[in-house]
Amino acid sequence: MYELSTLSLIALCLVSFIGVPHGSFDGAVAALLGYQSKKRFATFIFGYLLISISVIIFWIYFPVLSLILFILMSIVHFGLCDWSSLNINEHKWLVTLTHGMNVVFGIIFFHTQESFEIFEFLSNVNFVFFKQYMFIGYIVYIVFLIYYCFLAIHNNKLRLGALEMLLILLVISFVDPLTGFALYFCFIHTVKHIKAILFNTNKYLSNKKFIFLSTIIFTILTWAGGCAAIIYLGNNISFDESFVKTIFIGLAALTLPHMTLVDFFYRKKFN
Repeated sequence: MYELSTLSLIALCLVSFIGVPHGSFDGAVAALLGYQSKKRFATFIFGYLLISISVIIFWIYFPVLSLILFILMSIVHFGLCDWSSLNINEHKWLVTLTHGMNVVFGIIFFHTQESFEIFEFLSNVNFVFFKQYMFIGYIVYIVFLIYYCFLAIHNNKLRLGALEMLLILLVISFVDPLTGFALYFCFIHTVKHIKAILFNTNKYLSNKKFIFLSTIIFTILTWAGGCAAIIYLGNNISFDESFVKTIFIGLAALTLPHMTLVDFFYRKKFN
């Protein structure tokens, strides 16, 4: 079974204290979308929590399907963030899927054994069965990447995107999968997301106190929930497994409402 190294533990702590709280800005995002009155904001909080709790319950009963859906959601969400940061309107789904597959499939390709051991943590079953089908994902990624590079010949922004993807692959090839994920999630994805949100909140929202307080409160609640989950799971499974499960199932529970809010509503208005 996969054992967390000191570097992996530091990586998961980075995800906990830097990466996960970036979703705490969702209160500010909701305000940008018109949920500013107490009643409307309470409705937003209720819906957000309902989706998160539903994801956790679904994961408990259907862990394999949940893991597969989480991987697919991550590809789309990471890719859309990268597409948005490149500030281009054309080739949306080519850019989105290429960037998203680059980091996800890159980690799996360079660290296949460790990745599938982590998947086993998260799904409670031997996930090796799916290893034989990974070549399909790699082929799809390579096809997209070739077309991406062809378009980049005449597009400066896509050339920048191609360079970024290359650098990401180089970094994740030299570190363990959790560290590679943490470096991307905390210092590329999170930075891009927060930069965009802060730009629009500073431009369109005058109540800076609300932004600060809602972000702090959501962050503290997220950390408290994570600590409680680790303690609860630690009664029955190892610390390593409980830590990994808490981080990634927690991410899944936050990703669905976060992705729904950001990718399907926020980007339509501000991209």
